[in-house]
Amino acid sequence: MKSDSDWRISADNSLLRRGTVAWMHDAETWFERSFERLPETIRVNPLRKDSDSVEAWLRSVGAEPMSWYRGPGSSWVMPFERGGAEGEVRKLLISLHETGRLTRQEAVSMIPVMALNPKAGEAVLDMCASPGSKTSQIAEFMGGMGVLIANERSRKRCNLLVANIQRHRSRVTIVSNHDGRHIPYLSGEEGYDAILVDAPCTGSGTTRKNPEVWRQWKPSGGLGLHSMQFGLLNRAVDLLKPGGRVVYSTCSLDPVENEAVISQILQKREDVRLIGCSDNIDGVSIQEGLQSWVPTDDDMRPLEGSPWAHPPSEEISGELSKCIRVRGHMMDAGGFFLAIIEKKHVQTEDVLEDISEVRFPEDSVQASQPLCEIDRLAFEKEFGGCDKPLWRRGKRIAIGTERMLDVWSKRTIVSNGKAIVEGHRWRPMNIVHVGCEISEMRSGRPSRIIEDGAHLAREIALDRIVKIGDSDFEKLLFGEALETDCMPPDKTDIRGGWLVSSESNPEPLPVWIGGKITAMVSKHEQTCRVGLRGLEKV
Repeated sequence: MKSDSDWRISADNSLLRRGTVAWMHDAETWFERSFERLPETIRVNPLRKDSDSVEAWLRSVGAEPMSWYRGPGSSWVMPFERGGAEGEVRKLLISLHETGRLTRQEAVSMIPVMALNPKAGEAVLDMCASPGSKTSQIAEFMGGMGVLIANERSRKRCNLLVANIQRHRSRVTIVSNHDGRHIPYLSGEEGYDAILVDAPCTGSGTTRKNPEVWRQWKPSGGLGLHSMQFGLLNRAVDLLKPGGRVVYSTCSLDPVENEAVISQILQKREDVRLIGCSDNIDGVSIQEGLQSWVPTDDDMRPLEGSPWAHPPSEEISGELSKCIRVRGHMMDAGGFFLAIIEKKHVQTEDVLEDISEVRFPEDSVQASQPLCEIDRLAFEKEFGGCDKPLWRRGKRIAIGTERMLDVWSKRTIVSNGKAIVEGHRWRPMNIVHVGCEISEMRSGRPSRIIEDGAHLAREIALDRIVKIGDSDFEKLLFGEALETDCMPPDKTDIRGGWLVSSESNPEPLPVWIGGKITAMVSKHEQTCRVGLRGLEKV
C-alpha cells in the first residue's frame, strides 16, 4: 500500500496536475489540498421518527453540522477520517447506517440533489442511481409523496441499489434496469418533473478518496466518455415534461466531461435553456463554468480540430458561466461539476393521432403488482384497515404511493409515437423493485410486519400494536424473552407476529409471541434503539 508521500510523487508528475492548470485559477492551492484523507460525512434521514435522537448522538460524539446543507434532515462532519471510527462510536455508526437512520455519503455528493431540489408529489428520475446515496437523498426531499424512478444499467449494481433503498426504508422509490440512453418514457403523456444525471466519469475530482486517480487519469478517458455522457443528458431532456429540470453532474474536473457536454446539448437542441442554481446551494464554494477550453491528447498536445473543442459560439460560451464547479478544496471536500437545464414549452403535434398499434406486453415475474383484492382483504383482516397502495412480489408485500399506482395504471407512448403500451403494467419499463417492503405472505396470508416496515406500522397495522411497560420493552431490546403475562389482560392469549410499544418507546417493535415474547429485529436495530436511548442493561 502506497504512503501519502508515494502518492505525492505520482501526483507531481501526473497528467492531471498539468491539466488542472488550465481549468482553475488556483490550481496550485487545489493541488496542495488534494492528498489529505476526507473526513467522514453523513446525512441524517428526516423520514425516521427518531432523527432528533440521531442528531443528539452525533453532537455528543463531536460531529458538526454542515452549515451549507439545504434541505430536509441534516448533514454532518464527523471528527475523524472516512472509515476512522473506533469502538462504540464505530459500532453505533454502522448500525445507524444499516438501519437507514443515516447515510454515509461524501459531502460534495450531496450538492447535486440540493440543486435539483425535488419536491413532494413530483415524478423524479435518478438516471444513473447506483449505489443509491443520492437516490435516498432525493427520497428525503420528496417526503414520502410522489414517485422516484432509480435507474441502473448494470443488473449486478441494481442489486446493490435495491439493498440500499430497502435499507433507507422509503416508500417512493422504484428501481428500473435500463441503459439510461434508452430508458422508456414515463407512462402517461407528461414526463418527469425532475431528473438527475450523475453521469459516469473519470473521477478526476476524487483524488482525496481515490489516490489511484493520480496515476490512472488521462485526457483520453474523458474523450472516450463524452459521447455516452451527452447521450444520457440528451435522453434526460427527452423524458422531461415542459418546464421540467435536469441536473447534470460529475465528479470530474475535465471540461470535456462537463462544459463540453452542456455546450453540445445547447447547440443540438432548441427546447432547452441553462439556468442558474446558486440560490439552491448558497454557502457552497463555487467557480463559474469555463467558457473556453482546449482538449488534449495523452501527451497533452492540443486537439484543436476535435469535436470536443467547444463552445461553438459566443452566445453558448456566455451561457456556460451558469454552470457550477464546486471548489471542494476550499470546503474540505472533493471536486464536483453541475449544471441545471430546463426544458422549454415548445408547441408539438398531437402524436396520439398517429398511433396505429396497441401493445400488451407481460411484465416479468420479478415486477411487483398491486395487491389483489383477496390479498388486500387478508391484509386488512390480519392488521386492520389500510388505505395505502400495497404491492406484492412473490411472497413479499411492499407499501408504495398513489403516484406510483398512477404510473402503473397509465399507458405509455413508444416507437416514436407510432404505438402505445396499454396501462396496468410496468412495461416497457423493466422494474426490479417497488416501494418499501413491510410484510410477507405465509400459508396464503400476511404473516407479520417485518423490521423494515415497523416505522410505518401506525399507518398499516394499527390493530397489531400492543402497549407494554417501559421496563419490559427495554428487556426485549436487550434480547430477553418475556412471559406473556406482561401483556394487557385482553391480549394474553394472542399469538404470532405482533408489534409492541411503550410510553417512552412509541416506535413499534416487531415481536413474535408463542410460549414467550421475543423481539424479531436485527442486531443493528437493537444496537440503535439501545444506543440512542443510552440504555444500560441492569
